[in-house]
Amino acid sequence: MKRKLNNTNHKDNILKLRAEGKSFREIQGLLGCSKSTISYHCGNGNEKKRAAKSNKTRKPICKKVSNFKCRCPRANYQAISGKLKTFKRRSGSSGNQSNTIVNNITKNYSCKDVLEKIGENPVCYLTGEKIDLNKPETYHLDHIVPASRGGTNDLDNLAICLKEANHAKHELLLDELHLLCEKILAWKNKSR
Repeated sequence: MKRKLNNTNHKDNILKLRAEGKSFREIQGLLGCSKSTISYHCGNGNEKKRAAKSNKTRKPICKKVSNFKCRCPRANYQAISGKLKTFKRRSGSSGNQSNTIVNNITKNYSCKDVLEKIGENPVCYLTGEKIDLNKPETYHLDHIVPASRGGTNDLDNLAICLKEANHAKHELLLDELHLLCEKILAWKNKSR
């Protein structure tokens, strides 16, 4: 049996075979498409409805929390990538495995925990300006001690700040940032 290319439109054929009472597995065998494609076309848009509902109920900050927790220093990326490849190839034997924490979190936390930490009306921890949680493009979750300087992705190392302030801080420790700001202001006053 000749299989069709994956980029061909199967919708009509899938719906016809499904109406004839064929199972997903039978349709997969006949058309050569994946079960997820069959499910997508037979689902009456349920996947889109669920995604839309999820987007309505999920607060914008939750995505930022997720990204913050999963972040790892660039220097560790290749090592972690290599470990994942090794993990996928590893056989069932236990061997000599280490307990590497990929995302550098000692205690798990949720979006609710972050909201409790920053409060209902958060302010930028660097500038003191109010932050609107419904405008995620205006703020960042910052590593107080940058990951590149040994900081963890734990909740106690997380702070909320304005996007611009976070860009200015970059990989500096707070004392280093304050010293830099003092130098900038001193130069500004001197050059007037």
